Order: sequence, then structure tokens, then C-alpha cells
Amino acid sequence: MLSEDEIIATLKELYDGKPVAFSKIKRKLKCDGEELLNVLEKMEKSGKIRKIESGGGKAYEILEIDKTDIILNEIREIKDEIRKLQEYISEKKKISEDAFDAVYDKVKDNLGYAHLQAIRIELGMDKEEFYSKLKRHIEDNYDFIAGGEEGYVRKGSIYGIIKRRGE
Repeated sequence: MLSEDEIIATLKELYDGKPVAFSKIKRKLKCDGEELLNVLEKMEKSGKIRKIESGGGKAYEILEIDKTDIILNEIREIKDEIRKLQEYISEKKKISEDAFDAVYDKVKDNLGYAHLQAIRIELGMDKEEFYSKLKRHIEDNYDFIAGGEEGYVRKGSIYGIIKRRGE
């Protein structure tokens, strides 16, 4: 026998701002449809839930549901998605920094100098993406030397040659 508490708990779990379809409730509770329908009708008559005709079926919602719980659950889900995106972005950034260091080792001359343009072309990135994404990494780990056809402009000079610090 189904209890009203079971049905209310199921409705609260499945409720996402829209009425819950009868078929969803039945699937979740794994029970006989007639028995469920009888209990739902009894609960509707006592004023605990509301029946809504939607499309070709029936849907139900609790009358005294706390909307803040739903909002808090949505906020938690959004926070999880944001955290996943931040992890993905930081992973992509780390990959591009590692790739930059590998390409630097490949294109540097015997004195340890490398042209930023050669590294950018080897990475297959456009100028805007390359210089904006890797600016912090380059400034933190490399020394700038004036020269080159492209690079960072400082005090009217183009700094397009770099050398790893400590080499």
C-alpha cells in the first residue's frame, strides 16, 4: 500500500518548477497505476496536491512546496557546472603553457634565444589568441629582448625575442 508521505517525497524529488507527470511518479514508485491514482485522488480531495491536465495526461504538484529548496538546488547545479568549466579552462591553459615550453625548446637557437613569431606559428595560433593567452606565462618565465617582427610593444620598441630565465 502506498502512503501519502511516499508520494509527497517523490513529488518533492521530481518537482522542478513544473507539475510532475503521472507516468514519472508511477515509474519512480514502481507501483500499480490504479492504486497510485486512487491515493492521488484522495490527496487531491484533501487539498495536499493539485491535479493539472496537461496535453493528453495528468500532472500533479504539491500545494505547500517550498520554492526556496528548488532555487537552492538549481543554484547548486549551476555552481557545479561553473566549477567544471573552470577546471576545463585551467586544464586547457596548462596544456597551452606546456606546449609553449616544448615549442620554445624546439625553435631556440644555440644561445637559448627564440622568436615569439616562430613559436606562435609552430603552435598554430593567431596573434591575438597567442599573445593574450600566454602573456602571463611568458612574462613570468622568460626575459624579453628587443627585436623581431612581432611581439610585445614596450616603450615604443617591439620585444619579439625571448630567452628562458636561468639558462
